[in-house]
This record gives sequence, C-alpha cells and structure tokens, in this order.
Amino acid sequence: MIFLDPDEHILLEVRRHWFVFAAYAITHMFAAFFPLIAYSFLVYLIPFHIGVPIGKGGLAIFLYALWLLILWISFFLQWTKYYLDVWYVTEKRIVDIEQKRLFSRTVSNLRFDKIQDITVEISGFVSTFLNIGDIKVQTAAEDSGDFFMHRAANPDKVRSFIFSQHNRAAEQYIPQG
Repeated sequence: MIFLDPDEHILLEVRRHWFVFAAYAITHMFAAFFPLIAYSFLVYLIPFHIGVPIGKGGLAIFLYALWLLILWISFFLQWTKYYLDVWYVTEKRIVDIEQKRLFSRTVSNLRFDKIQDITVEISGFVSTFLNIGDIKVQTAAEDSGDFFMHRAANPDKVRSFIFSQHNRAAEQYIPQG
C-alpha cells in the first residue's frame, strides 16, 4: 500500500517491460509440454514400444499433474513479482516498491532533492530493439542505497521525466531575493 500526501498525485508508474514476463511465460509453456513431446520422441525413435506398464498409468498422470502444478505455482510467483515490483513517481518523490518474495516487500522513498545522478544501461540487440534497460538512481544520502529497476520499459523517458521533476523541485526551493 502506498500512502500519499493529500496534495500528492502519481505522475508516472514504472514497471519492468512486458517482454520480460512474456519470455518467462513462453518458457513455462514449453516446460509444460516438454514431458509429452519427450515421450512422443522416445516412442518414435526406439523401435520397440515404450508403454506405461499396466497399473502405472495413474502414477504417470499424477507425476505429470504434479509437474504442471509446480510450473503453475512458479508462474504465479513470477507474475506476482512482476506486477508488484513498481516505481511511482509523484510531484515530491519516487516510491520504490520491491516485491522480494510472496509475502515480503520493501517500500522505499526518495525525495527529488536527494537525487545525484540517474544512469540508464541498455545492452543487447533485443533490449535496444524493444527499448528495455536498467535504471539506477544514485542518491546523495550516505545511509540509503541507490534505487535500481531491472529491465524497465522506456528507460530514457523515465530518466528524462525524473530529471524534469527533480528540476521543478529544485526551482521551488530557490529562495527569491
């Protein structure tokens, strides 16, 4: 849960790129059908019939169902982490919600006046083509760690937006004289 001040609004929501999760989902789909495909190849390649002995068919179905259940739980945990890992950029700060495990998360705040630098790293053909990159916001505070978002969508736009909010916050604190 994120608590905002009464005059504070969410201006930007930053998540990982959808392709990261789609690649994970496709891998899981392949893993779900792998036992069936492997069995079909074994039956085709080996000249004698590989069959499940009588009375053992139930065990094979049970093990396959157990395999599918493990894959489904893994998929659900990855989806939860993908959906709940988020940055919210408001007029005053950046809120980093990092979902570590199913029932474990860390919520950190970073005011714009504490930002020292923002680094964007895009590496690889697919990342360059789909505009996927890592964003690192370095802070001026000694006691807090840097904010880091892996494989974010449109990292250059996020950096520009955060810098524009940082500049607006800096202009508000300049004393008039």
